[in-house]
Amino acid sequence: MSSETGLAPLLDLLDLEPIERDIFRSRFTGGEGGRLFGGEVCAQALVAAERTVPPETAPHSLHAYFLRPGDTGARVVFRVDRLHDGRNFRRRRVTAIQHGEPILCLECSFTTDRSGASQQVSAPGAREPEDCVPFTSRHPTNWGLEPHDVFDIRPATGESADALRFIEDLWFRPKAGKLDDRVSATAVLTYFSDLTFVSAILRRVPRGDLTGVTGLTSLDHVLWFHNEVRFDDWLYYAKTSPAAGQRRGLAEGRIFHRDGTLIASAAQEGLIHVRKEA
Repeated sequence: MSSETGLAPLLDLLDLEPIERDIFRSRFTGGEGGRLFGGEVCAQALVAAERTVPPETAPHSLHAYFLRPGDTGARVVFRVDRLHDGRNFRRRRVTAIQHGEPILCLECSFTTDRSGASQQVSAPGAREPEDCVPFTSRHPTNWGLEPHDVFDIRPATGESADALRFIEDLWFRPKAGKLDDRVSATAVLTYFSDLTFVSAILRRVPRGDLTGVTGLTSLDHVLWFHNEVRFDDWLYYAKTSPAAGQRRGLAEGRIFHRDGTLIASAAQEGLIHVRKEA
């Protein structure tokens, strides 16, 4: 992968190699011994689906299931099934395959309706992004590309201890670069939408119990797109958790443009891993 920061290396990562009709393959690997970032595979699956529909359509929803951990040391094959081609809507199913087994299944729907949503909820009040402190992960991921190299990410409230800032709402924008015609803005947003999202479940866990949590695993990822996705200013990712239990929890999110326009709604269920008692 390129040593550049900003959108350029992400666009390279999400761009896919055509193999056969409705079959594509990722172009890069991140090396040995790593686990693929779910947002990467989800966004690549959406790119594969987009390449089987006419340019006048746009995705309005997707639902992905994470089936197995992905391997950063191997490329991923994406097989697209054309489920339905109607006058106004088209549906696709994409299976991401590694080592002969599916690691993700994504179903998405496209529409010719570009009018957008005219009624929406209001964006939460928050400090301006310029007044928030940038957040970078202290732990290497072994992914082929670090999201913090692509995006300037800033927790929006600053109320949590430093180690828990990833559970907060986020301001984010690309550090540099512009989109090109290989990858849609919607696919780029899909990539980011999985970053720290499942951690919103921890808002339902009493702070005294957080020390027993050893990790979180995303089970699925859902997005609905309401208005045009743009990266010409800061975006705001508001996260919450309506319900959580001892083993599973649900995260919900909304992504806004800085002017308050609602771009997308998200949902994700996750597993909560806790330390076993000796």
